[in-house]
Amino acid sequence: MTRTTLKKKQNKSELCRGIEGSPLASNIGVILLELHHALRTAERCRVTLKQLSYSQKRWQEIVKDVNPDLRFMLRPQILDNIITHLQSVGKPVSRTALARRLTSQGSGQLVRIKQAITANLRSGNLKRFGENKIGLPGWTNTEKRG
Repeated sequence: MTRTTLKKKQNKSELCRGIEGSPLASNIGVILLELHHALRTAERCRVTLKQLSYSQKRWQEIVKDVNPDLRFMLRPQILDNIITHLQSVGKPVSRTALARRLTSQGSGQLVRIKQAITANLRSGNLKRFGENKIGLPGWTNTEKRG
């Protein structure tokens, strides 16, 4: 390799390290999007294991076997308490009643529980029934529960 070719390559790599207009800066969006999809996929898997009646301890072992670096997914989530409550009731529940019930059980602060309900409705982990009732995605509107 000649000196001029080597200098050109060094200049290109220095340009990529810059923030404005560099290929590196444009890749950040792609990386964040991939991270978002990976987290949603991991959350869906965790929810599915919970809905299949795997105990928390068992799905924690599964996650540790698959990838020990996903320890953050092992923490109990507000969604776990929401799913457990909905499964025990067996039918869609009013959003405010659900939030108040979970707060009284010590699942978290009312605001955080409401945020979790909203986020999980948007991600598809929960389903809206009628005006203000929340249920599980596998439930149908005509299905009699309980």
